[in-house]
Amino acid sequence: MNNFHEWLSKKQTLIESMLEKNLPESNHESDLNEAIRYSILNGGKRIRSTLVFAIAEIVEVDPIAIEKIVCAIEFLHAYSLVHDDMPCMDNDDLRRGKLSCHKKFGESTALLAGDALQSLSFSCLSCPSLPIKPEKRLEIIHIFSNAIGLKGMAKGQALDIKNTNKKITLNELKTMHQFKTGALINASCLMPLIASENNDTNMLNCIDAYSKSIGLIFQIKDDILDKEANKDVLGKTPGKDEKDNKSTFVSLLGIDESKKLAANYYESALASIQPLGEKADYLAGIAEFVMTRSH
Repeated sequence: MNNFHEWLSKKQTLIESMLEKNLPESNHESDLNEAIRYSILNGGKRIRSTLVFAIAEIVEVDPIAIEKIVCAIEFLHAYSLVHDDMPCMDNDDLRRGKLSCHKKFGESTALLAGDALQSLSFSCLSCPSLPIKPEKRLEIIHIFSNAIGLKGMAKGQALDIKNTNKKITLNELKTMHQFKTGALINASCLMPLIASENNDTNMLNCIDAYSKSIGLIFQIKDDILDKEANKDVLGKTPGKDEKDNKSTFVSLLGIDESKKLAANYYESALASIQPLGEKADYLAGIAEFVMTRSH
């Protein structure tokens, strides 16, 4: 997979151009558009949206559908980060090495920016010109909406708040992050597959299992980096979860056992896509990237 990093760089560049194309322009009426653009065009690894392209290497997906799904995912992810950073949630001052949206534009504008980003994400998926059959589009929107709400990020965040200052079990921690982190990663893999109109159940099961392992690897690695990385590399305040007395994989297992658990999920992710053959090489590359990232 010598060309993976070249492929990844090209896709990340393409994603940035897609986001720019689908974002509102800045205007002088208010700071809202600028806050939206600030929250989206501030770097990031774009792992969720590169998963869309990796799935499109396995099945044929219309380029317009890819663009709209990619933008929906990134808009939604940005919305979750804007709200997550606010004082009523995690109260973080930094995001990707820059001031959090509420620190840059104020809490009211940040709240509205997050709301607008969520709306924009659904606008992408409901666009009348989207070349996806209506019944498939509804299925995509259903999966996407579940990833946000009571079967996804909102539930995970609620569990995170509830579990603060409590000692929870490893299974409870996994469940929390399967909702908070994993749900959108899972949707990012399933939506392009549905858009392709591929009806291979075995392929669906392989990719579903892969995405669930990736979600847990991502969170375990986040917890490890929160302990080991510095602010300049991480782009946000390290050690904050420990300071806020939140349960993490590291606080429950320690660094070494957390790394072993991440490695186990990495092997599970690779095993899940093995039946797909060489077509899944980019999915394997993303799994390795998530495992070895430094921020």
